[in-house]
Amino acid sequence: YEYLQGKQDEAAEKFGIGEYERFDWDQETRQLVWSDGGVPKVVADIQFVGSVSTKSDTWLWSWANSSVLEPLSKEMLKVREFGSTHDLEKLTERKWSADEVDGWEMTAIAAYLLKAHGAYRSSDENGFTYMVFTDLRFAD
Repeated sequence: YEYLQGKQDEAAEKFGIGEYERFDWDQETRQLVWSDGGVPKVVADIQFVGSVSTKSDTWLWSWANSSVLEPLSKEMLKVREFGSTHDLEKLTERKWSADEVDGWEMTAIAAYLLKAHGAYRSSDENGFTYMVFTDLRFAD
């Protein structure tokens, strides 16, 4: 958590993450864009970590989710490999009982292992999608 919190603080301070009126992510471009008044302000290259379903109370890794495009989850295979090497079941099992806290824990681990620049969580009626930033910059 300490690594991720430091990166979150940096992203908020340098890029104003958390202050924009809107965000949108796109699987095809593998980007998360924050905007104000329809004008892009900050762009992050992302990798999906996984999701928490509030309907089934489960975690699902992005590499095990058929609705996630492979390029958007490929870095999570490094996290899975780390889990396999160190016998950490939650990093290798595709789906397990979980809540929001578990989602942030898995995201913090992924951020640390991948040396990510931060993380974000989006929500919908079914739960939460967690992602990490592999790059973060101001929009052109």
